[in-house]
This record gives sequence, C-alpha cells and structure tokens, in this order.
Amino acid sequence: MVACACAAPPATAQIDPPEGPIGSVTGVVWDSIAGEALVDAAVFLWDTRYRTTTDTVGRFVIEGVPVGEYQALFFHERLGRRGVSPGMVAVEVRAGEVSDLRLGTPGMATMLAFECLTAAERPDKVGAVAGRVWDAESQVGLVGAHVELSWDEGNSRTPGRIEAWTSADGWYASCAVPADVPVLVSADYYGRGAVRREIAVAENGFVQAPIALYEIEPSEVSVQLVDRTTGDAVEGAEAWLRGTEFRAVSNGAGTFSFDDVPPGEYMLMTNHLAYGTKMDTLVVPDADHLAVQMLLDNRPIEVAPIVVTAAARPVEIDRRRGGLVITKAQIDEVRQQSRDASDILRSLHVPGVMVRPNSDGSVCVGFVQGMVRMFTTGCEPMLIFVNDIRAADPYQALRLSPDAVERMVLYKPLEAGNLFGLGGGNGVWMIYTRGN
Repeated sequence: MVACACAAPPATAQIDPPEGPIGSVTGVVWDSIAGEALVDAAVFLWDTRYRTTTDTVGRFVIEGVPVGEYQALFFHERLGRRGVSPGMVAVEVRAGEVSDLRLGTPGMATMLAFECLTAAERPDKVGAVAGRVWDAESQVGLVGAHVELSWDEGNSRTPGRIEAWTSADGWYASCAVPADVPVLVSADYYGRGAVRREIAVAENGFVQAPIALYEIEPSEVSVQLVDRTTGDAVEGAEAWLRGTEFRAVSNGAGTFSFDDVPPGEYMLMTNHLAYGTKMDTLVVPDADHLAVQMLLDNRPIEVAPIVVTAAARPVEIDRRRGGLVITKAQIDEVRQQSRDASDILRSLHVPGVMVRPNSDGSVCVGFVQGMVRMFTTGCEPMLIFVNDIRAADPYQALRLSPDAVERMVLYKPLEAGNLFGLGGGNGVWMIYTRGN
C-alpha cells in the first residue's frame, strides 16, 4: 500500500444544470502579500448564483456556467480586515470550454499606498512612502526593523525626521512624507544597516522604497574646499550631508571631516558668504577612509556653446504661445542650490510637475495626470526641447548646467498635444539657454 500526499480536489459549486450551452471557470487565487495560495477564498461570478470556495492549494472550479461574459471576484477575511477589494476580473465562458483565471490580492505596496492616499485626514503637500525591509543574505523580511526618513528642514540644523518600524510582513509605511523634498532613507536591525540613498515623492504621490540590510561598517570622510580659480583653501564654510546631522565648518586649510558615516549616496552641501550654497554628490564606501576635494566658484561661469543633436526641426514660433513661463528671475532664486536643469525644476515646485529619480540613476520629468495614473504607471516623461530643438538625448538635456539656463516654458499634456502632436501627449518642457 502506497501513501499519497495528494492535494484535495478543488471545491465545486453545486448548481442545477442550466438549459443551453455551458462551460466552466477554473483557476487559482493567490495571496500576493504572503506569497502563498489563498485557502477558503469565496469566488463569485458577479450578480449570478455561481460561486465556490478555494481548496487547500488555492484552486477553484465553477461548472455548468451558461455561455456569456461575466465579472469574477473573490473575498477573503484577510481582505476584510484591511477593508480593501481586489476588484473584478472579466471572464468569457464558451460552450464546452474551460475558462482559466488567475486571481490575487493586491500587493502590500498597493494596499499601503491605498490606505495612505485615501485617508480621511491628510496634511497638505505630502506623499506616501512604503517598502519591504529584508536581510540581503537570507532574503527574509525583517520584523521590527527600524526605518528612518530624514530631510533638511528650512534653516534648521536638525533635519526633519520620520521613524517607522516594520510589521510582521517586513513592511513599513509613512503617509506624511514631505512632497518634492529630497528624503534620505535608512534602516537598521540588530547591527545590520542599509546603504543610504535619497528619494523624492510628489504631492499626493506614492514611492515604493524597498530596503536591503547588510553587515556594514561606517567610514571616515575628509573633505577639502578649494577655490576653483585660485586654488586657495576656503575657510569658514559650513558643510553638511543633506538629511543628516553630520555638520562641520572648514578650517584654515579648507578641510573638515565626518566620522562614522554609514555607506551610501549623500548630497554634500556647503554654504559660504562669498561662494553661496553649493552641492555635490558624495558616495561613501563601506569601512573605508574617503578623501575628496570640492571646488567652489564665486563668479558666474562662462557657459560653452551647447551642442544639441536634433531629433526634429526647430519648432515654429507660434508654438511658443501659451504655456507656463518660468522667468530668469525665478530660476535665479534656486540657481545656486541646483546641480543641473532637472534640479532647477524640482526646486521650483511647479504644481503638477514631477521630477523623479529612476532606479538606474537617470531622472524622469513629467506631469502628474491625477493620483490614479501616477500611482499605477509612475512617471510619464515629457518631451524636452533645448532652444526650440528636440533633444535626442533627454537625459543629457536634464544635465545642463544651471548657469546655462536662461528661462523655461512648460506645456501641459492637453496643450502640448495640440501644439506638438501625439509626441507631446505627456507634456513638453522648453529650455532656453543664455543668448537665445
């Protein structure tokens, strides 16, 4: 006699057979959060008597269904506890055929974002951030890991900070992260830490920020500030790592240092009466001593002629009418704090415009087409023109020096679609450099 560890047959709805041609509906219901089959989920064909429940491996079968088009949905107590619905799935039943369905719960990120973005009381000018925290070696989600989101807050020397702890599923969420502000993400768990990085979330938007934890060691960072023209040391400059409490003042040799800096990518900020506010990216390694030199310039930079590879002819003059004009005076207010053209646009906080870093290090600039579209599809990049010529490499255009930018014009998708055709359906950003 051979023992069999076979799965039980799927539960089947018992309904009197109808008249006319019939088919059947079968499939699986999956718990996207737990990563397992959903047992005892109730599966329905909406507004009919056809229903069943899933078996021990999440399977279901509904037989004897009249030919036609239906909307399938399911319910489980796990969804009820969170007050969300996975929505309906269309299914067509054909005579003598089996229609196969794959149903599943929303992912944890989707559910957390939904809870944040539909909360009855939410502060203005905030977005939502959520993510899973896991051990990089074992790939296991960590319960009770400490997560910190921090950012520079006005002229305060103390950064703004939000703390969160991961749930039993290894997830964290914050519904009140400042919008359009660089936010530093970090986490720790019993000696393990995260490689820090910055994110930005649009107002009423959502960013998923997963965090992997490693055995990491901090590093020592030494910086020297030097006048780009004379080579002299710059004394008395205030310096800090954005979003942290690492702060120092350069000495007579133009140097300062930060001890015990966790590895990651930071924005090194400096402020000096003669040089203004400057910034540069600083990548801190694991368990090392990093020595860098930062060049400062207190004079207007002469901008070399900009070469743009044309992907289209220059636009006609009448296309420049309308749009949101950003003047030189507006740009001058944020020029010294910006590394490139994308930073200028981000710093201006233009309503409805999103400037979002991508995972590959590039930047996406687009209009937010309402909360739902932004949440489901992310950043929809707009077309970019430099001096009326469409940029063949948008990323190169985004990296234009802030000192080169004279003015800008933004066209919303509807307006841009009418002026530029189908290619402008996500909006258009016109950049004009000095002398144009």
